[in-house]
Amino acid sequence: MSCLTHYPARLCASSNYPEQTYQRADKLYVVKSTSHSQPKGAALTLEDDGVTYLVMRGEPAANADAGAVYMGNGGLMFVPTGRVFVRLDDDIPLEARAEAFRRLGYVIAQTLPYAPNAGWLEHADKDAAEALRGIPELARLPGVQSVEPQLLTVRAQR
Repeated sequence: MSCLTHYPARLCASSNYPEQTYQRADKLYVVKSTSHSQPKGAALTLEDDGVTYLVMRGEPAANADAGAVYMGNGGLMFVPTGRVFVRLDDDIPLEARAEAFRRLGYVIAQTLPYAPNAGWLEHADKDAAEALRGIPELARLPGVQSVEPQLLTVRAQR
């Protein structure tokens, strides 16, 4: 039994597009590293904000600090960072909903100076699985226009 079952089995790309979903991958998991050394056997390495995300094959050890990997169309792998992007109605600044977010277990990680009604949330305990599982509750808050998990993937070449 995988220790990743606390992650949602399916993940919506956006609360506005519930038909676009990703499936939690079997036999793949992700570990975070601040080191630039890549262990042997990494299926994919992704970088974001000074953190290296290593997608590994197999099952993580029971005590490992591992996260889920999601699969999209065409076999693309997606790695959730634990951050969630929220956009509110145009006339509602993100900070005005800070208490409602807190009641659901989220804190504002970053506001956007060019879009005061939008920004990034994180689960207060930094648990990516909890952040993902709470997306439907965030989407039901009054004034919320959309909620999207931050997902890392390989860049497409044009």
